[in-house]
Amino acid sequence: MTRLPPRDYVYYTTVRGLCRSCREIVPGRIVFRGSEVWQEQLCHRCGVQAALIAGDKEWYLARMSEARLDRSPVPGVLKPHPNRQGCPADCGPCSWHASPCQLPVISVTNNCNLRCPICFTYNRPDKIYSMSPAEMRQIVDWVVAASGHSDVINITGGEPTLHPQIFELIAECRRPEIGRITLNSNGLLLGQDFHFCERLAELGVYVILSFNTFSAECSRALHGQDVVESKLKAIENLTRAGVRMTLLNVLIRDHNEDDLPKLLDLMRSHDNILSLTIQPMTYTGQGGASFTPGTHLPVDVAANLVCQHLRGEIEPSDFVSRPSAHPLCYSLCYLFKLGERLLPFTRALEPSELQEKLRQSYLLRVDDNHSFFTDIVNRLYASNQTTLLPAFKKLIQDLFPSDRSLSHFERQRLAESSVRTIYIHAHMDEDTFDCSRAALCPDLVPCEPGKLIPACTYNLFYRQRDERFYV
Repeated sequence: MTRLPPRDYVYYTTVRGLCRSCREIVPGRIVFRGSEVWQEQLCHRCGVQAALIAGDKEWYLARMSEARLDRSPVPGVLKPHPNRQGCPADCGPCSWHASPCQLPVISVTNNCNLRCPICFTYNRPDKIYSMSPAEMRQIVDWVVAASGHSDVINITGGEPTLHPQIFELIAECRRPEIGRITLNSNGLLLGQDFHFCERLAELGVYVILSFNTFSAECSRALHGQDVVESKLKAIENLTRAGVRMTLLNVLIRDHNEDDLPKLLDLMRSHDNILSLTIQPMTYTGQGGASFTPGTHLPVDVAANLVCQHLRGEIEPSDFVSRPSAHPLCYSLCYLFKLGERLLPFTRALEPSELQEKLRQSYLLRVDDNHSFFTDIVNRLYASNQTTLLPAFKKLIQDLFPSDRSLSHFERQRLAESSVRTIYIHAHMDEDTFDCSRAALCPDLVPCEPGKLIPACTYNLFYRQRDERFYV
């Protein structure tokens, strides 16, 4: 009997992926090679294309076995598109989509003052588009109708600070149903214009500041020019103006891993830097598709790198998956900031308890029952970590005052002084696209009123059909 040749992998399961070469939806398979997990796109015309999607198969199997509820959008509100051609051709979302909209992402301009070699999106500099306030009002009306109360609404571009009516657009987003407005920026204008930062502070806008490296040489490789001082000046201006912010880092193997300790120190030393979001490099878009080395950095490997650079303060097990998203897309670590010390939530809570508080929202929500925090106090007391108790008791008193009741959004804002978050958010590119990940995406792009499209599906397919952003 003829024997099949030995394989260097163990087959696990099948997915629906995307061929990078011909861009057709194709079968894909998940295989284990040693301890690593790989996704192989199987195109009958172009052959096999492979990408690393997890560094540890035990981590992968544990995360993939976590229960995830089907929380399909309510048909009466969203009117899901009928599924005719299958994912991702029927987005809007379609009737197969299994997550609500928790983070609406709105591109308000295609104008940008950088041409970054790592950019994973598309912009067209030949015909500048700027969203009108009326268009923004219509989109926000739809977001509120579709999602009800939303913790966050995100304004992006292009570079949104270049929009000539950006403050009018921000005003359209200020609704009681929306907890906070976040604005993505490369920081160049913010480093030059302190008055602009003051306006953002007056409007309560949170800035998501792109910050990838402290090295001039690395900056030229990632951004096409040295923008380090401009970004440091942006942090200085935003801090002086009182703007709260997130640092957004695109992490690339063999390029900027050594910058992680300084970024974490910035978050530790600045009271207004509330979180660090790490986006492993996504090899797609206007610049990113041709950027080298082309090696993917999965979320579990990125978490391990963060832990190494925090010198034992946190461990990989302190990261949990976002319950409304696919585990290969999000991993996050919540930390109490107690002076100079960072204490992971998971040291006083089971991961499942933390995830339950994130199930209905993008940000941690604590309801009127303060048992969430009192349970933490009791567990710290039982484990003899009594030095931390005064800080927790004060936090409980602030969040649950005896003379009035606070809303979810007010409580979130008050808690920020004592909480820091590290997000690891892996976007998909042609090599890692998986329809099952897209179907679970809670980060949706309202590209027009009445239409909400998963963020990676939008970047890979729909943005290229939009003449505002693509030629």
